[in-house]
Amino acid sequence: MNFKKNALRTVVGAAAMTGVAAAQAGTWAATSGAPVYATELFGTGTTAVLTPTTGIYTLGTDIATGNQQVNVTLAGGVWGAALTSGSLVYTNNGDGDNTTNGVGTIALVSGGTTTDTTASFRITTTTALENQDTFTLTYTIGSPAGLSSATTTAGPTLAFTISDTLGNADTAGAAAVVASSANAVALTQAATAAASTANIDVTSGSVQFTDAGDGTTLSMDIGGFTLAGATAREDGNDANFVINASDALVTSTTVTVTGDFAASLGVDTDLDGVTTEGEGVTISGCGLGTVAASTLTATTATFALTSANAATAAAAGTECTINMLVDGTTVINPSTPSMTVAVDYTTAGYADEASSGSLAAVAKNGSGANANLLLNPTGAYDNFVRVSNGGTVAGAVTVQMFNDSGDNVTFALQATDLAAGASTDLISVATLYASAQAADATFDVGTGKLRAVFTGAFSGLSVQNISTSTDGTTFFTF
Repeated sequence: MNFKKNALRTVVGAAAMTGVAAAQAGTWAATSGAPVYATELFGTGTTAVLTPTTGIYTLGTDIATGNQQVNVTLAGGVWGAALTSGSLVYTNNGDGDNTTNGVGTIALVSGGTTTDTTASFRITTTTALENQDTFTLTYTIGSPAGLSSATTTAGPTLAFTISDTLGNADTAGAAAVVASSANAVALTQAATAAASTANIDVTSGSVQFTDAGDGTTLSMDIGGFTLAGATAREDGNDANFVINASDALVTSTTVTVTGDFAASLGVDTDLDGVTTEGEGVTISGCGLGTVAASTLTATTATFALTSANAATAAAAGTECTINMLVDGTTVINPSTPSMTVAVDYTTAGYADEASSGSLAAVAKNGSGANANLLLNPTGAYDNFVRVSNGGTVAGAVTVQMFNDSGDNVTFALQATDLAAGASTDLISVATLYASAQAADATFDVGTGKLRAVFTGAFSGLSVQNISTSTDGTTFFTF
């Protein structure tokens, strides 16, 4: 009895040596290099099916005749197309011992459908398989997960085991990433360095810009956006994802810029006498030439770019510059423009490109102060202003005066610069009003009151507003 038990232990132990003990050298290459797919493929409701490189298991030992089972496990997706018995291929590579080649037939016995994440294959070995022989799995991945943000570690994984009735017939192949992702299109925007060198020129009455070095005072570069392509695969093929090519067709590209464009509405760069063609705000550069706004209002410039425009800009990979042009007669109001860019793909489930942010501030090249209540110059009270230069350089002072109806006119406070540290005499509102009417005879206070914006081509401007009583014995400020 003891002899039989010992013999049984010997038989079991010998059998185990062909499986468990010898299972230390097999190697699993889940992929020959995880393909990099475009993150744009993985938007909400994506139907993308990926074709990664094949998974190859190389035996590290001989496998005896009989039946083995191969299990493959996919995580982060399902099989993109149903697997068949032919999806797993055995190849005899020989281990150099000149013995007979292994012979094994393969049959899919469970799993492998487009709703499954596993598949089991039965291997019927009629001639022993040899060390260095391989099993190659060809497959696709549906409903891939973890790739909507650029990653090399969070994509789908594939694992492999080969076993017999005693356990692993060779080393199990641990799960390894078989697909990674990267942004195929980078959409960025910024207020450019060039834009920051131009300002509203208060010495022009705030109707022009300072020269930013380009020889013009009627336009300002307020920033822009850049579309740039990167290397990333499109769907299940090896083609690079390219805007408006193959499956990456573009339905629309919309650029919306908000700001104060009142001074841009009268711009007519082509001199055709039409000022409703959006020429006051344009896009230039990035291979597009100059594109006028599709629609332009006092507060919004909208560009409806074509799909070809988007492809051209992405191919150029350089900044598409937003230019604010002015007519040279309308006062330019300070503002901080902002921009949104939206590139919408035709294919359902693709993640559209979107960006938003601030552009360069449209600001005056000096300081300002408001006098919000200037009494009617024909009224009972005498009203005066006193303007001071609190800066360290001399500069001109301009006044933009408004009546109660919102009509306005701009004029110089005085013919000469206001010296650093200096202040004007008391200037009556009647004198200011006379200057306003000299600049525009149609400007009228009527029976209302006035307000004014004072701007100096220097820092530290301040304004005091003083009124005297009817008998001239007292005064008050406001």
